[in-house]
Amino acid sequence: MSKNGKGSGRTLSGLLDALGQPVIAVLISFLIGAVILFASGYNPLTAYGTMITGAFGKGFYLSSTLSRATPIIMGGLAVCIAWRSGYECMGGEGQMIFGAMVSALICYYMPGPGIVRILVAFAAACLVGALYCMFSGWLWHRFKVTFVISTLMLNYIANYVCSYLTLYVFRDPASTDINATQTGKLIESARIGRIDLPGLVNSLPDGLPFKEGLVKYFKGFNLHWGFVITVVLVILTWVLLKKTVFGYRSRMNGLNDRFALYGGVAPVKMLYVVMFLSGAAAALGGSFEVLGSKYRYVDQMIFSTGYAWSGMVAALLANFDPFGTMFASILLAALATGGAAMQRSAGIPIETVKMIEGVIMLLMSVKLLRLFAFRHKAKTTATADEKGGDEE
Repeated sequence: MSKNGKGSGRTLSGLLDALGQPVIAVLISFLIGAVILFASGYNPLTAYGTMITGAFGKGFYLSSTLSRATPIIMGGLAVCIAWRSGYECMGGEGQMIFGAMVSALICYYMPGPGIVRILVAFAAACLVGALYCMFSGWLWHRFKVTFVISTLMLNYIANYVCSYLTLYVFRDPASTDINATQTGKLIESARIGRIDLPGLVNSLPDGLPFKEGLVKYFKGFNLHWGFVITVVLVILTWVLLKKTVFGYRSRMNGLNDRFALYGGVAPVKMLYVVMFLSGAAAALGGSFEVLGSKYRYVDQMIFSTGYAWSGMVAALLANFDPFGTMFASILLAALATGGAAMQRSAGIPIETVKMIEGVIMLLMSVKLLRLFAFRHKAKTTATADEKGGDEE
């Protein structure tokens, strides 16, 4: 077999492994959920059938699932970039909040054509998210503040700062509801456009045996182009992490930062580049949610939905593989949209879905602890070897 063939085989094997891990974890969670449903007097097959239909059964449901998955995927990409490099950042939520807020303000207040507003909003969101993430990197570099602690605290700061701005500075002047804490609604031209998939299906040649079924299925499909941009970014992130020198060096830095230093990796430069990319990815997810779904910043819109945390779970499920993260994010989004449909149609409590999500979280927390233990052991071993070398 040629070298190219071997490389392709390894790539396919890695991709299958990344996709297989989330499937296995979700299947285990569904099996436990089935036992709970059966013990509660519900038919698991009926419940899960309703859930799948509510997530993918019609074009409207599919677009709702993919729309919810978009910020989750971006949050997962941010985790993939940072954690593969050895930086256990949990600040995606704060970066996403600032990205959403900045995008809403720019597209509402900035004059000019809508496309210009959108592009400037994307750029500003990426910059703000990147700088906020780099600040946590600076705290670690300057004062050795643990990433887990600093990034978690920065999430709360971002949420409360944006809550204050939304309530007291940029509150919607046209709102008549005194309880509505939100910014002004964006005009049509300052929103991300919709994918006209129903129109594309209708334009297919007549006489195709599957056209009628596709037209019926995609009726009501309503998804913004932010999802397509997200898929492109998934591909670019995979190429960056798997096929470039930067990706190799960042991976070596994550496995053993001292070994990477001896191999010529500049640790400080790597730190800030990784923080920049990770923060930009998370903030862009918040921007997609504002410009593609909500059309304004609503207080707690990121904090209450847990998009960033779901993204971290998706990344852990996929072992920090971008394609696996996208797949796992769609599964997690389907749990939410399908669970709501299951409650509406079958009368099954939404808490059942929460239990399934809790089991997934539990499985990932075990994996998270193992990851922390592995990295701590690697750093301890490297430090001991370095001291031993100095004594000799």
